[in-house]
Amino acid sequence: MYQVLHREQFSDVTFLWDILAPDVARAARPGQFVMLRLREGGERIPLTIADFDTVRGTVTVVVQALGKTTRQMLSEYKAGDWFQDFVGPLGVPSEVERFGHVVLVGGGLGVAPIYPQLRAFKEAGNRTTAIIGFRSRELIFWEDRFRPWCDELVVCTDDGSYGRPGFVTGALADVVGMDPPPDLAVAIGPLPMMRACAEVTRPHGVRTIVSLNSIMVDGTGMCGSCRVTVGGQIKFACVDGPDFDAHQVDFPELLARQNRFRKHEQLAQERFDHLCRLERTLFEEQQRNYKKFRDVAPEAVRMPERDATERSHNFLEVNLGYSLAMALEEAERCIQCSRPSCVAGCPVAVDIPRFIRHLLVRDLSGALSVIHETNHFPSICGRVCPQESQCEAHCILGKKMQPVAIGRLERFVGDNAPLSTPDRTAGTSALGRVAIVGSGPAGLACAGDLARLGCDVTVYEALHVVGGVLRYGIPSFRLPRDIIGREVRRLQDMGVRFEANKVVGKTFTIQQLLGEMGYHAVFVGTGAGYPVFLGLKGESAGQVYSANEYLTRANLMGGDRFPYEDTPLSTGRQVVVIGAGNTAMDCLRVSRRVGADEVTCVYRRSEAEAPARIEELRHAKEEGIRFLWLHAPIEILTEGEGTVTGLVVQECALGEPDASGRRRPVPIEGAFHTIACDTVIYALGTKSNPIIAQTTPGLRLNRWGYIDADPETQATSIPGLYAGGDIVTGGATVILAMGAGRRAASAMADYLRQRHR
Repeated sequence: MYQVLHREQFSDVTFLWDILAPDVARAARPGQFVMLRLREGGERIPLTIADFDTVRGTVTVVVQALGKTTRQMLSEYKAGDWFQDFVGPLGVPSEVERFGHVVLVGGGLGVAPIYPQLRAFKEAGNRTTAIIGFRSRELIFWEDRFRPWCDELVVCTDDGSYGRPGFVTGALADVVGMDPPPDLAVAIGPLPMMRACAEVTRPHGVRTIVSLNSIMVDGTGMCGSCRVTVGGQIKFACVDGPDFDAHQVDFPELLARQNRFRKHEQLAQERFDHLCRLERTLFEEQQRNYKKFRDVAPEAVRMPERDATERSHNFLEVNLGYSLAMALEEAERCIQCSRPSCVAGCPVAVDIPRFIRHLLVRDLSGALSVIHETNHFPSICGRVCPQESQCEAHCILGKKMQPVAIGRLERFVGDNAPLSTPDRTAGTSALGRVAIVGSGPAGLACAGDLARLGCDVTVYEALHVVGGVLRYGIPSFRLPRDIIGREVRRLQDMGVRFEANKVVGKTFTIQQLLGEMGYHAVFVGTGAGYPVFLGLKGESAGQVYSANEYLTRANLMGGDRFPYEDTPLSTGRQVVVIGAGNTAMDCLRVSRRVGADEVTCVYRRSEAEAPARIEELRHAKEEGIRFLWLHAPIEILTEGEGTVTGLVVQECALGEPDASGRRRPVPIEGAFHTIACDTVIYALGTKSNPIIAQTTPGLRLNRWGYIDADPETQATSIPGLYAGGDIVTGGATVILAMGAGRRAASAMADYLRQRHR
């Protein structure tokens, strides 16, 4: 990184930077240039060195804000700021010796790079005449710097508002028309000006040098973008120049090449102007409801997806994520409501419009910081949360068109924003020591918030890897494992410690955690992973799985890679999955990927009542899954030593709604069918795991066996013990569990503060 030590503005578009770069300053010579890049993803632009100070270690560049990068330099950077790259000095230094009389012509921005040459020629013992030209008096700079090094200084203004009226070529014509004429002319400025100077000196036989700042990419001779024809031969401005004999340069060709990216530059300029308008509107003026519905695209930007035929045979992620262009296009659909209802629909209350505002102006770090205020795991939530029934269901656009794709934008920010250094208040024990039981969504969210508040946090996980249901329950084609690992590492960077292979209730108890192990508070977020079966005849057969077993073998133990991994996953050619929730969709799609030819979903209600996300249903259909709606399982058929041969089902019709609000399935008498299959998977939800309850005297449970916790604070019947997630509510979503973990963290912090009063 390089620092701008000093910044000076000469006009609305012209400014100076003094850059701290000791190595460049020490090696710099008149006529050379540098390559500058502001940030990752930015372009490399060549800038001619205007001055250098070997004592201070600085290099001076004078810049005119014409394109996107130079306008960013003008508007976004001030003294003390840092930028990414500064390479140089590059090019061949100017030939400076005692020629006699040297006339140096600078036009506009070319005035700055002519200055070090003027100084060098004077120090070499030459008589020097400087001609510097500007459009008007307001744009003049460095006249005072030039005078001490000139035998004669001519300042020209195009409009005649100062000095000699007219172009620099008029003054140059007077000088070269003298008897004797000058021995050398040097011209730096816009290409048309340098070309005109060459034509002025040509009839008088005055050797003329021009400095060509042509389009470059690397600046080291690698790309050839800066090529120019000089005397009929191809030269590279970056290594053969930038100084060339003006009378040998093919200016028409060079002018044409300089215009080859004009359309792209115009597009970049338009986008930059739009960005500036957004910053002014949304941040400086803080306008809300800044768009009308009629100005919003009616449909959300589609999520790119892996081809269904390809993906049904591998575990690579299906949803590929937005590109930057897609994310910005979708962010433009947010009208920035003054009273955003989407926030109320988010279980962890992410300030959705504010993170989208930062995304709109391409401030990904700012967008991520906003999300991290309430959600430590945007890359996870952006993938697996049912936004369509939560935040997006509350989006005001949904009344007339598709809502903003909030989840996709959250995922984009989580995946692409540079990770900031998290708060390091964790691990200090300032607030107290806390144990988290379970490393699923609820436990991780609680751990993150408590660590940020200054607690010493340890998370105990029964399995050998951290992540809970995120690891064993959700396949990698929906939630890649490196995403989980990255989010967990951020908690570790905050000071959270993780201990795997610790079954609380067996390895040690809740009482031991709150007693002899010295924890001041404990949060239980173990989930409700106790499988549910129906009691059907034949369900004890070997090829009848619970969804938990099937997915754990595949997702956690690598059963899909058996025998190259040790844990087997025996899947037949014809698989039936009972249930139609998200877990059922995962089982169906995993079965397809591990080689099943026919995979069928059996559900006793209709598709409209299926609890799975619409996207998951669509993906399953695209991958060749068969759906048998309005059919209830009756019996699993087996033969021999328990080999599954089929599933007997009964057709149903929909009756009146039951307690869940969904229409009750009513069996149709006599309407039985048999589905041929060799594997059956139960995906019917889960119930409370009893290990904690059985070993924690005084812990109150509800009638379903879940821990009874206050819905506002997540406090249990035991002081200092809190619980949240599926172990309290029963099977729910990742984000609802995280919301419970965050509520618990807030209440636990209050509880711990009371210790110090």
